[in-house]
Amino acid sequence: MLISTRSRYGFRALAQLARRHSSGPISLSAIAEEEMIPIRYLEQIFGKLRSAGLVTGRRGPGGGYTLCRPAREISLLEVVEILEKTFLPVDCLDDGNECATRIDPVTRTCALQETCVTRPLWIAMRKTYTDFLQKHTIEDLVRKRIES
Repeated sequence: MLISTRSRYGFRALAQLARRHSSGPISLSAIAEEEMIPIRYLEQIFGKLRSAGLVTGRRGPGGGYTLCRPAREISLLEVVEILEKTFLPVDCLDDGNECATRIDPVTRTCALQETCVTRPLWIAMRKTYTDFLQKHTIEDLVRKRIES
């Protein structure tokens, strides 16, 4: 299970917006410089965050981005779900055919899905990850309140 750079950068950029919210909109170039994130990549990330309604942008002098909601209301899971294609330990939880060489012709899923000894492990791991990310917010990142 890996968190991509898209989510890692997204967390850091959103934390910057939360930290500096009283300063008004913050430009992507300021965030990119402060967090050492390539500006082109940050533009892609903010495109997704804007489309999802997490941030809003304002053009022109004094423009930039702000959070649409307080940082305490934005869970880390919400960010990951916006920025990641999938966030599961293995694909079989999503499409049912990660590791098997045989696919059931009727269900189009792994032929071992019902008897796989590792599937319960992946389900438990997914629940642990999602529960943890749902429990913590962007504000928790800013205030360094991430606890297990």
